[in-house]
Amino acid sequence: MYNIHHIRYILLIAKEVILMRRTQIYLDEEIYDIVKKESKLLGKSASQIIRENLKDSILNRQQKIINAIDNSKGAWKDKTNFEVNSFIRKLRKGNRIDNL
Repeated sequence: MYNIHHIRYILLIAKEVILMRRTQIYLDEEIYDIVKKESKLLGKSASQIIRENLKDSILNRQQKIINAIDNSKGAWKDKTNFEVNSFIRKLRKGNRIDNL
């Protein structure tokens, strides 16, 4: 089966079942001190502080990518009679394909 490091811990929080895996990370002194201060200030465990910040960071990065994609929609809508192949040829500036 699983050793102690691979056991999924089940936490019951607000009638939700959250599956978690135990892991170990190394923090430099600066980050460790920040986590400890936030832990005391907010009354949360260091693990909870790290989980929340990691989740926020990942979700924020994903949202930035989604926003960039959304903002690029319609960027070429004003282009008429646009020839994709000639555009790509100009970008590549090579003629290797012609030599095949």
